[in-house]
Amino acid sequence: MYLLDLLLADYVSAFIQWGFLMAFLYSLVSGINKADKSLIYIAAIMMCSYIFSDLLLILNNIYLDWILYDLLTITLLIAAIFTSYVLTSTASNYIILGLFVNACLTIAIYYDLYVLNNIDEWWLWSVYSIGVNVIDLLMITVLFINKDFLGLIKLKSCILRFIGKDDNSCVGINSND
Repeated sequence: MYLLDLLLADYVSAFIQWGFLMAFLYSLVSGINKADKSLIYIAAIMMCSYIFSDLLLILNNIYLDWILYDLLTITLLIAAIFTSYVLTSTASNYIILGLFVNACLTIAIYYDLYVLNNIDEWWLWSVYSIGVNVIDLLMITVLFINKDFLGLIKLKSCILRFIGKDDNSCVGINSND
């Protein structure tokens, strides 16, 4: 069973890389005559990050490499937003959140495997395996549609209104995305 998992991991990795490549090409073609090239930059950063993370091993552990690449990609995206190369959008919010959650899941699995030396399968391994792949697919999807299809931006607005103790209800929030 372990060999089958390793074989499937290569195919899933190739599919995710292909997905980010297709998202980049789609955003390049659809945004060629638009003034805002943010989606193209985000897709290019994501494509390069995922391809380089598979090709260039920096640290002595693949999980540490993935954590490093996720954090470097988040840093690069935030730097691009602050320098105005990338405008804050639904896609940038989803991508940054997705990379952060992936990094957290990878830290948890690294800690379980290499710090605690756990060799017995438990629910964290399944959450990690399914979670990072679903999040990768969601990030690819948001690069194609750039819409708040999970309602995370609306949730963020509700939380910010609640923290700001605004008396307005979050039910009627209108969003262009």
